[in-house]
Amino acid sequence: MHFKSILYIIAISFFLILTSCEDFFETTLELDPPPFEKTLVIDHLAYTGRDTIDFRISTNAGILENIEIYDLNINDAEVILTVNGQSYVAKINAQASTYYNYAVILPSPLKQGDELSILATHPLYGQASSTFRFLPETDILSAVFYEDGGLDQNGDERSKVSVKFMDKPGKNYYAVQIIAPFFNNQIRPTSVSSLDPAVFESHERYTVLLTDDGFDGKEKILDFQTYRIPEDWAKGNVKLVWYGISEDYYKFSRSLNAHQNTADNPFGTPVPVTTNINGGTGIFAGHTRQVIDVD
Repeated sequence: MHFKSILYIIAISFFLILTSCEDFFETTLELDPPPFEKTLVIDHLAYTGRDTIDFRISTNAGILENIEIYDLNINDAEVILTVNGQSYVAKINAQASTYYNYAVILPSPLKQGDELSILATHPLYGQASSTFRFLPETDILSAVFYEDGGLDQNGDERSKVSVKFMDKPGKNYYAVQIIAPFFNNQIRPTSVSSLDPAVFESHERYTVLLTDDGFDGKEKILDFQTYRIPEDWAKGNVKLVWYGISEDYYKFSRSLNAHQNTADNPFGTPVPVTTNINGGTGIFAGHTRQVIDVD
């Protein structure tokens, strides 16, 4: 075969390949989303020390439905909140953000050991319910600030808060925040991380999760790193916020964080978000909240 003929065949083949690619990229894919059932969604996280409970009652949406989140709110459900056997009818929350569309005002602040239950009923979406109990407070033995807190996993200089605490026997889960001063004199939660393998990223900003794997029922010291903070700024202004959390919330937060990290990745495997709602979906949980002054 002549050399010119070979070049001609190669050119024609290359043209056909490009044409095929163009047709491929212009092809419209028709997706067949998985079926789902419309249910009630409950979103609530309570804290000890508070007497007002705000929560959201809504419904779910299909994966291809383009619906604004506030348009999913349900404002005609019957919602009963029960605290230690005493029931309260939830009212539409006109004072707070439209996200939390229901509220209950209690006669006294919530405390460790309180048990809360919720029952939501709607003529179209049936019933959804859940129950949790506030956990006992943790024995925080000390919390000390160090301007020189070493390097984080990226090699950046950090300050740290070193926390010594006594873990109670049995499986326990915690969440941690650090409140610190900023250049504009505001005192607010700051970034927090740890090199300890027992600490994990939460779906909530400025919060980390902790499980007592490896030190169940023992005294433990953990270092939580923050942005570099001058010693004179930190003195008297840094606080440790320590939460006793349920296993349900720990699994919910970790699964939601993983879901958010893969949501925009077309090659990632979708991560289901853990729920503890019977007859529906969402999260109904409470944190035992302790605020400790850091030395």
